[in-house]
Amino acid sequence: MNVYLFELRALLRSFLIGLAALLGVAVLMLAGAYPIYRDSQASVQQVIDGFPPQFAALFGVNDGIFSFGGFYRFSSLYFMLIMAIMAAAWGLAAFGREKRAKTTDFLFTMPASRIHIYAAKLAACLTLVIVAGLLFLATVAVLYGRFGDDPTATAIPLPRLLLAAASLLGVGVLFAAFGALTAVLLRRIRSVSGIATALGVLGFMLVSLPEMTGDDKYRIIAPFTWFNMAEALDHGRYEAGYLTLAATVAVVCVTAGLVAYARGDVRAE
Repeated sequence: MNVYLFELRALLRSFLIGLAALLGVAVLMLAGAYPIYRDSQASVQQVIDGFPPQFAALFGVNDGIFSFGGFYRFSSLYFMLIMAIMAAAWGLAAFGREKRAKTTDFLFTMPASRIHIYAAKLAACLTLVIVAGLLFLATVAVLYGRFGDDPTATAIPLPRLLLAAASLLGVGVLFAAFGALTAVLLRRIRSVSGIATALGVLGFMLVSLPEMTGDDKYRIIAPFTWFNMAEALDHGRYEAGYLTLAATVAVVCVTAGLVAYARGDVRAE
């Protein structure tokens, strides 16, 4: 419990900064940009019509952008990117803290097993992911109540919108696992923010493969696409196969990190 509380306190500053960025972008997009798009439909439609089909498909730009749900789908990639960077940074920071401070040997002299320490650090990261995800859901619900009542647009029910927004929890868990495994495997961690940003941007860029090629086989290497916004918004569900893939990848990363953490030698610096 002491390790868990210590990690929560140590990660609090980065958590608050990341949360402010995530919620700030959500308000900026859904409360600031969306009303402008909705009220300028004719002008925006002319711009959309000039986009190449691949570009429009990649960013979710279509006629549905003038509904709150459609605009959320358009914005969701950016929300996922922020959550991915945040979660990866928490995993990297929690599991790389002692490596950066060169105090790993001291940590392992504590009256607690390595498995206990690993579990406590992981629990702290997942706690932050869950809290950030729930606050994001609450923010989306509030913004929907204020701006999601356009009678000229096809309304997306709030439960479906929240289901789509809950994808950030899945993305957060995945990238926290990626960050934790990366921190355990790397010998040195020079920049938590740099590695976390690289992981998040890589996830963002991989979205372009299935969207621009039109070939779904590339989705297997694009974690953001495992949580299909269209399926959640239009049908109120996710694809079971891709949810299973996401859960399997997360479990494999966590398990591999645990094995490496428990068996790894403390390197002399």
